[in-house]
Amino acid sequence: MIDLSTATATEALAALRAGTISSAELLEAQLARVEKFNPELNAVVAMDLERARAGARTADEALARGQSLGPLHGLPITIKDLYATEGLVTTSGYVPFKDFVPKKDAAGVAALKKAGAIIYGKTNAPQFGADYQTYNDIYGLCRNPWNTDHTCGGSSGGSAVSLATGMSLLELGGDIGGSIRVPAHYNGVFGHKPTWGAVNRFGEIPVPGTWMHAPVDLVVCGPLGRSVADLTLGLEVLTAAGAGGIPGASLPLASATASSLKGLRVAILVDDPAAPTDRETKEIIRNIGQQMTSAGAYVEETAPPGPSLKEQNALYHRLLGAAMAPPGMDSVSLSEWKKDDEARHRLVADYSRFFEGFDVLLAPIAPTAAFTHRHEVPFAERTLTVDNEEIAYALHLVWAGLATLPGLPATAVPLTRSAEGLPIGMQIIGPCWADKTTLAVASLVETLNGGFVAPPGY
Repeated sequence: MIDLSTATATEALAALRAGTISSAELLEAQLARVEKFNPELNAVVAMDLERARAGARTADEALARGQSLGPLHGLPITIKDLYATEGLVTTSGYVPFKDFVPKKDAAGVAALKKAGAIIYGKTNAPQFGADYQTYNDIYGLCRNPWNTDHTCGGSSGGSAVSLATGMSLLELGGDIGGSIRVPAHYNGVFGHKPTWGAVNRFGEIPVPGTWMHAPVDLVVCGPLGRSVADLTLGLEVLTAAGAGGIPGASLPLASATASSLKGLRVAILVDDPAAPTDRETKEIIRNIGQQMTSAGAYVEETAPPGPSLKEQNALYHRLLGAAMAPPGMDSVSLSEWKKDDEARHRLVADYSRFFEGFDVLLAPIAPTAAFTHRHEVPFAERTLTVDNEEIAYALHLVWAGLATLPGLPATAVPLTRSAEGLPIGMQIIGPCWADKTTLAVASLVETLNGGFVAPPGY
C-alpha cells in the first residue's frame, strides 16, 4: 500500500502498473481519507461511488489482461465542481443549479477519462469561481488543512485541499484570476496555468440546456498535483487531442537552457508599489533566486516589461470585468474593449521582447500566505493585511494578472512555510507557448526545495 500522505499521482500510477496496489484499493484508501478528513475541511462535496468502484474493477481487470486504458489507467481523482461531469451533479456553487446533472463531460474531464482516470467525486468551489476564497450557499465553506481558520483560496480551493490531504492525487482547475495558482500557493501543492487557448476548456460552468461554445477571454483550464511530474502528465493528457485548438498539435519542447540551472537566465519581480506584498514572501522568493545563482543561473531583479504594473492591473481589471460579465450585462462597449485589447497585444509584444533576454520570470502568487476567512463581509468591503497594513481585497489580483493579462504560462511551486507555518509558493512565468519550459524550471526548483510536504496531521 502506498502512503497517501505523501504519494504523487506519478508514483501511484507506477504502483498501479507494477501491481503493488490495485485501482480498487487505491480508491478505497482515498475514500477512507475523505471519511476521516473531509467533515472538517469540506473539500469533497459530491461523490459517484457506484460508478467509480465499477470503473476501478474494470481498470484492474484490464491490467490483469495486459491491457492499458491510458496514461492515467485506474487513477481515482476528483474534479472541481465548475466542470461538467456526465451523470454527476455540477452546481458551480449556484443554488438554482444545485440539482443539475450534465449529460456529457467537459472537454478536460473527457480527456482525463479517456486517459484512464476514474472520477469519484467533485470538489468545492466559490459560486461561478468568482472569489479568492471557497464557499457557496450549497456546500458551505472549505477550510485550509494547514490552519482551518484560514482560507484555502479560490476558485480551485477544494481541489487544492483534496490534493494536499491525499483525498485525490490529480485535479482539473481553471484560472482567470489565479484560480489554479492561488489555491496551490495557499495549500502547498503544484499547479499550472497554461498559455491561453492551449487547453480546451469547453464545459466549464455549464448552464443547463445552453453550454457556451465561444472561448472566454483570459480564462484557462489546467492541472493541479503534488509534483511537477504530475502537472506535466496532466498537461499532456489535456492536450493529447491537440494544443491550441489545432488537432494533433503539441506544445513546443522546453527550452534547452531549462534543463539545468547553470546558464539559466532568470528575472525576479517581487517588489512593486502597485502590488503590496509582505516582507516574508519577498524574502523567500529572493532566497530561491540566490540558490539558483549559487547553482550557476544568471538572476536579475527587474521591473515588469511594458507599462507600469499599476497600468497593467487596471487594464487587466477592465478585461476581466468584460470576460466575467453575464450575457446581456456587458461592462464595456465593443469599441472600449477593442481599445483595451490593442493595449493588451502591445503588452504581449513587450513580453516577447523581454523574454529574449530571460528564460523565465519569478514572482509571487499572492500578497501573503493564506489569510483568515473573511467571506461574511461584502466583497467590496473586504481588506487584506500586509505587514500590518490594510490593503484593498481586490489587490489580491495584481500578481495573478501578471501572467493572465498577456496570456502567458505560469507554474505554481511551493517553496517553504511562513513563520506561522503556512505554505508560501511562487509562480514561474514564461513566454507564450513555453509551458514545458516553465514546467522544466519548476522541476529544477522542486529539486532545490524538496517538493511536496503534507500538512501536519494529514
